[in-house]
Amino acid sequence: MKTSSLQRIGTAIAVVGSIVGTYFYTRSRTQRRSIFSKQRKEIDENLLTPSNETFGIMWPTIYTGTTALAIHQALPDQLDNPRYQKVVPWLLSSYALNNVFTYSFSREDKASRRASALTTIALLPNALMLHKALEIGQTEVPQPERTFQKSISLYAGWLTVASVISAGNLLLQSGIKSPEPLKGKVTCGALSATATLGIGMAKKLNDPYYLLPFIAAFAGIASKQYGERDDVALCAGTLALTVAGAFVTQLQEVKPSQELADTSPAE
Repeated sequence: MKTSSLQRIGTAIAVVGSIVGTYFYTRSRTQRRSIFSKQRKEIDENLLTPSNETFGIMWPTIYTGTTALAIHQALPDQLDNPRYQKVVPWLLSSYALNNVFTYSFSREDKASRRASALTTIALLPNALMLHKALEIGQTEVPQPERTFQKSISLYAGWLTVASVISAGNLLLQSGIKSPEPLKGKVTCGALSATATLGIGMAKKLNDPYYLLPFIAAFAGIASKQYGERDDVALCAGTLALTVAGAFVTQLQEVKPSQELADTSPAE
């Protein structure tokens, strides 16, 4: 269904408003209170969680690209873009859920912590539908749309990783924990499964950029666990290199067809 200029502008306002609101609301809450003790305990206990710096790199990158995409899809010369016509409902639903996550994550009670984990998992299918609507990996598109699409590739990849982390948080909130002697092995098994999932999904989506958040997450886990749990750090570091290799391989497979499309005469 064709979307109107007003719908496109409204979508851009909703997305940018959600992103800006997330930044200021979260910042104001953390300024009023030091790092939440219960959240911090879960974060430290969940060995699947990367270092804080990883979150500080990934979310601003995703939000910046998504802001550009939201504004670009609202421009008058993009009204007939079929991909942008399909993307509107998924942008709106994703950033409505983002508002729910922001509110839940900024509170410390158990119900809110559980809600933030469940909302993260609920965001993943929305991100994959965004990816599908934009036909990433399926249709060659002109610049700057192609560059803006990469933010959705990162978004989908990061939410896949974040859903695994959130599943771990939900288990901890339910009192389900690995025995201490097995904790490192269980974590390494979960990380290996996550890496396998990521590589398989990137191949299926024909989108190597989907893998970049996995590399960042594994590197962040290795950095956080180094000197504390060296077995987990070694496992995560090895997986970061493995996924990086898969990224390079898949990028080389995609690049020739993309270059061919760039050099083809316009119809």
